[in-house]
Amino acid sequence: MALDTWEFSDFKAYLFIYCTFADHLQVEKERELAIKKVGKLKFKKLHDEIEMDTDDVSINKIRRYVKKHNITKEAAKKLLLDVKDMFLSDGEFHKLEKRLYKSLERIFGKELSKT
Repeated sequence: MALDTWEFSDFKAYLFIYCTFADHLQVEKERELAIKKVGKLKFKKLHDEIEMDTDDVSINKIRRYVKKHNITKEAAKKLLLDVKDMFLSDGEFHKLEKRLYKSLERIFGKELSKT
């Protein structure tokens, strides 16, 4: 799926699915929560794309989408809360999940500081 054709729902799905791989293991509870948030069809489509992308490619897609689109502070806060909920869904907030979360805060924060 081309980044230029993504709707916000596509971006959210990509973000949530990417986050399920934060600790390099896709925990079943995190996977189930992502499916619940984005739907089975969109999950499957974007999951396959994420598996083909490197971490650098994925984070750059997220960064480019955030930079290109006008995401409100409220939407960014909601996304970060949803990501954190996903990370905590298995009862642990792992070191690699925390690192990714901090990166996402910086990505969203750069754009939010412009508004």
